[in-house]
Amino acid sequence: MILIVAALAGRLDAAVKPDHILQDPQARVFQTIVDVELQKRFGAQMALYMQAMRPANAVNGNGVLRIRPPRGGKRRTVPVEFRTFALGPTLVNQYAVEEGTLTVRAAVGKDTQYEWAAPNKKPEQLDAEQAMQSFAGADFCMADLGLEMLRWPNQNVIERKLRRGELCSVLVSRPAKVTEGGYSKVVSWVDEDSMGIVRAELFDAQGKLLKIFEPKAFKKIDGQWHLKEMEMRNDQTGSRTAIVFELKPAPKR
Repeated sequence: MILIVAALAGRLDAAVKPDHILQDPQARVFQTIVDVELQKRFGAQMALYMQAMRPANAVNGNGVLRIRPPRGGKRRTVPVEFRTFALGPTLVNQYAVEEGTLTVRAAVGKDTQYEWAAPNKKPEQLDAEQAMQSFAGADFCMADLGLEMLRWPNQNVIERKLRRGELCSVLVSRPAKVTEGGYSKVVSWVDEDSMGIVRAELFDAQGKLLKIFEPKAFKKIDGQWHLKEMEMRNDQTGSRTAIVFELKPAPKR
């Protein structure tokens, strides 16, 4: 969640924050949201806004995947290079490891495009279901890095509460169809100021908690906060993966 390495506060293309935030910024009226139609309206607005977030300028980074397998397994460190930039209306995130490069292209209101390019092989286009495979053996799957849950048709804001000292909207995202090996829902705590995810819980196809995502560190670049470190923990196996980046502005052209 991941892209999750996208900017937390960035340029937006014709999107505004959800009504419940604009009309009730102190959460005096909208706290627990019981009305299902309001849940859906606020959820759709929030997902659209988060889809539209873009970095003001391109950002590059080198980093590592720190993979800790279930107890007894050998820990691994995998070097990774990262790029994020806007290409017209499309946000492009690239993650390059020794086995290949994952490119995620996301535009508002359109299906996310996933491309996997292994060395000396023709790039492979993946759909959202195929993107549920692990990225480089990590606890992050490719779809996590593309924030795929924001594209799902069912988005509901169910309540607002404090998380890590910030007022957050609790966004519940559900896919149109639950597939084997996929998620049944993702529950995200979204900071209403930055509109960044401060925690997400991902549930497996049987409705059981599978993974927990949390950002760990941030870095300010060109006046915007970007994720510098994030972690995904597998609640069922005990494994976890941290992605740590040393981010810097891309060279000016």
